[in-house]
Amino acid sequence: HRSVMKITKFEDSAWQCTKIGAGPAPILTDEGWLLFYHGVINTCNGFRYSMGAAILDENDPSIVKYRSKPYLMAPTEIYEQVGDVPNVLFPCGILHNIAQDKLALYYGGADTVVGVAFGHISEIIEFVKNNSL
Repeated sequence: HRSVMKITKFEDSAWQCTKIGAGPAPILTDEGWLLFYHGVINTCNGFRYSMGAAILDENDPSIVKYRSKPYLMAPTEIYEQVGDVPNVLFPCGILHNIAQDKLALYYGGADTVVGVAFGHISEIIEFVKNNSL
């Protein structure tokens, strides 16, 4: 076991300054392993969980090549903001098709519901690379 990523300084990327944790298993892309994770900030209204992504080296996944400075998704919908644990958006699972450049990302909302978001792998990779810490 070893640490791959740590929390950030508030000034660098506030949404992931309190704690971070892994989401679903990473997927192998031409750029490396695409990892979705959650980050937490402690606000005056309590913890807020959002989702980011990182790209890890293909041959040595302990090397973080890129890591999103802004979050990819945050709790904005009512079912993500109100529930057993409010203001939570937490990545859980992925279905992906590299050849078609598509993914479906399942996530928890407010520890009460499961949501699904769809995206293009290439767009997510470009976003992470262009907005990296």
